[in-house]
Amino acid sequence: MDVRSVFEMEYKISQGFMNHTEFFEGVRALLVDKDRKPIWKHKSVSEVETSEVEWFFNRDEMCPLDL
Repeated sequence: MDVRSVFEMEYKISQGFMNHTEFFEGVRALLVDKDRKPIWKHKSVSEVETSEVEWFFNRDEMCPLDL
């Protein structure tokens, strides 16, 4: 994988995190309410579907990056 491809992949993943509900829940728990008790969508990693992980990597149509 060349450097351009790595930067594009990292950008798409970071934008996926920003558009995912878990990011906002973490911000709420740590910075807004400061209760440090996030209520995650999944109780453990084993509950996360493969398709949900793949969503972060397959975002070409949603995050164009012109390098």
